[in-house]
Amino acid sequence: MNIITFITFCIEHYAKHTGKTGDVVYQLLKREKLIELLENDYDDLHGMGTEYLMQFIDEYLDNEFSKQYYNNQSNDHSNIRSIIIPEIVNMILEKYHITEIEALDIFYTSATGGSFADDETGLYGQSALFVFGLFCEEQEGI
Repeated sequence: MNIITFITFCIEHYAKHTGKTGDVVYQLLKREKLIELLENDYDDLHGMGTEYLMQFIDEYLDNEFSKQYYNNQSNDHSNIRSIIIPEIVNMILEKYHITEIEALDIFYTSATGGSFADDETGLYGQSALFVFGLFCEEQEGI
């Protein structure tokens, strides 16, 4: 698992854990400098289990959004998103010649990223290339 895949995994699973959307969780983790911590401490954290990571994030954030981990099981597409988002991020960084973290940031803060995080849109069922196309249209104002 590379760093972007790991960070995305944490974002999407913490979204599931808290009942929030990925874009909301991304903004929280970015604001609290947890994205940087996950990147810098990747070697120590990436082998930890999901429950441990959720507890770690809860404690780091002082339980800002905490819920019981298994209480939010309905319509869970966090695994799908945590697989597709790194592919989208890689396409973004290749097209715009930016770093992985910058690509992750512009995706999660975009309208496309917000729509992708919302299960109601059904975008989680689309290919990475399709979502990337939507993202590019948004960036280019099409």
